[in-house]
Amino acid sequence: MKDSIQNNEPKNYLRAIFLNLFISAFIIITYVYVSEAFGSISTIFIKNQDFSIHFSITLLLFTFFSVLAGSFHGLFDGFISELLFQLAVYHSIYYEWCILVAILGLLVGIYKYKPLKYHEAMKVYYSFLALIIISFALMGIIILFQNVFYPGQFSLETLIINYGFRFLVQALLSIVFLVPILLFLYDRIFATEEKHLYYMLLTHHPISAFDHTFFLTFGRTKVYLCSRCSGVITGGVIALFLTHLLEKIYNTEFSGEIALLLCVIFPIPGLIDWGTQRLLLRKSTTESRLLTGFIIGNALHFMSFTYKYYLFTFLLLFTYFTVFGLLVYFGHKKEMKLLRSELNGLSSKEENGR
Repeated sequence: MKDSIQNNEPKNYLRAIFLNLFISAFIIITYVYVSEAFGSISTIFIKNQDFSIHFSITLLLFTFFSVLAGSFHGLFDGFISELLFQLAVYHSIYYEWCILVAILGLLVGIYKYKPLKYHEAMKVYYSFLALIIISFALMGIIILFQNVFYPGQFSLETLIINYGFRFLVQALLSIVFLVPILLFLYDRIFATEEKHLYYMLLTHHPISAFDHTFFLTFGRTKVYLCSRCSGVITGGVIALFLTHLLEKIYNTEFSGEIALLLCVIFPIPGLIDWGTQRLLLRKSTTESRLLTGFIIGNALHFMSFTYKYYLFTFLLLFTYFTVFGLLVYFGHKKEMKLLRSELNGLSSKEENGR
């Protein structure tokens, strides 16, 4: 099975684009939700300016994900994550902390994870040293930024103790010792041997229909998923996150009327893409499955805002499922007709051969 998959893996740019969007969405969404529960990297410095010792789950997870994803994701996702959290929770922006989180992601991402890298004990030790150096560097940058953004507001002693040294202690508790251990465990679990996890429960397609799947790579382990379902889940989660942010930032609920309109429009491309394939008029592509699935995922989420129009929503669902059922029926009839034609053709050849 492994050889069959390797020989048929699709090579397209959309997979790279979708994968990077997926990684960014995962890091940003995780950062914001965890920060809402436990505080962001900036919270203890903005909410309480006196020296205190904290263990930061957000700092731990962001550092770990940045090492796995690399410098670009650490830089970009770190800045956007902190910015969105501040807008949603603080309702104001502290640009210095957005930049500081981005710099942290950039620096830790330089020592990016590679499969089998942490099978060597020295590489784990080097990660430990790198995180210590980065923590001291961030300590100095935090002191510098506070002095630049708030000149004359704090004494040098306050900046060193309440900001710089405070971050260093938090980094020692949260990332310097724990992140290398997490990387070691991740490498042992996912990279010890090359694995292809291809299950019908996740893909809905046999190996012969491999082009209908999309895979995520963890170390040397590839997990295969249905392309359209991957798009649906990603679209639904991103839509949930964005509406949550809008409600937090503007303190208002998403419009039910707009949600109903989107629920009418968004499923149409997916029905066309899947339906024309089911009727054997064309063969859909990984690109179209991911895109239409993403749009359908948005529609499924927006349906939760249409409770005031439950009757219209029910009629809409009934209509779309009816169309879906008709496409299944006529597609099956067309397949049976083609199959009978092929069987008749084979029978004719056999008779002529006699």
